[in-house]
Amino acid sequence: MNNIDFLSLNKLILSCSNILLTTHLNPDGDAIGSILGLYHFLKLANKNSRIVISDPVPQNLKFLDGASEIEIFDDNKNYPWFESLDLILILDLNDVTRLKGLEKFILKSNAKKVVIDHHIEPKEFADFYLIDTEASSTGELIYKIITQDKLHKINKSIAENLYAAILTDSGSFRFPRTDEEVHLIIAELIRNGADPVKIYEEIYNKNSYNKIKLLGKGYSNLELFFNNIFCLMTLKKEDFLTTKTDSSDLENFVESLMAINGVKIGVLIAEIPDANEIKISLRSKGNYSVRDLAVKFNGGGHLNAAGARVINESLESVKKGLMKETQNLFFF
Repeated sequence: MNNIDFLSLNKLILSCSNILLTTHLNPDGDAIGSILGLYHFLKLANKNSRIVISDPVPQNLKFLDGASEIEIFDDNKNYPWFESLDLILILDLNDVTRLKGLEKFILKSNAKKVVIDHHIEPKEFADFYLIDTEASSTGELIYKIITQDKLHKINKSIAENLYAAILTDSGSFRFPRTDEEVHLIIAELIRNGADPVKIYEEIYNKNSYNKIKLLGKGYSNLELFFNNIFCLMTLKKEDFLTTKTDSSDLENFVESLMAINGVKIGVLIAEIPDANEIKISLRSKGNYSVRDLAVKFNGGGHLNAAGARVINESLESVKKGLMKETQNLFFF
């Protein structure tokens, strides 16, 4: 695997002209904030750059500057400008299959490909890798790439997007990798225009009425297992239909399970509307590695935050398999 450092990547980016930015399916705050922060840096450097991703931007992140310029990949559409790319930057993922339909276009492109990520065990498919598994977020890595350049300073748009990225992936600055350096980066982002009150309000305190109704259905389905250490929330297709919601409304649902006294592992299993797919979201405390659990379902992530998607299986079969794997991993 060909690793690249912050300075070398900065120089590579500034040496290129036509750049594609992309990130994983079902993008979260770190993915969107990171990609937009880097996008605004590229605009300052007068680069011809575009963002194309597989799934829509979550509603609570649409306020971010540049979100309206993100293109959603359409398999039935032609992208002739792909031919002119000289650099593809792939953020917040290390497995090309998580690009969904974009995967085949990325792999066949002659452009240099760079992965920028903080997840463990990357799959080799790119030309260069900048991976720091000790980083709080991909947003932290983008900040370090950008600040290698002394000519183009961090403006308000960059600052707000990177603040949102770090805020969301650090669990509002409470997860273990939120160290002194992260707080110093946050201070610099605030100094350059990030508004902590505004960003928090937009991301966490502007939920739709329908989303809260969906959360209520999830709460009504809660189950505790393994001496109340494991909490499971399930949502069925009809729950989405009756509340007029979709999978983008699931943001932060599983995190709320960790507020239950005594719970060490929180899991959400949801039947995705209009798709033969089950979404699994996992969170934990301490040394319970939900990443190990996600891997059993071809997913991945971090020690305390992970996820997976299962195709062509029923919710009940996924639940049964999940409980069996949980028993084997943690409570044997």
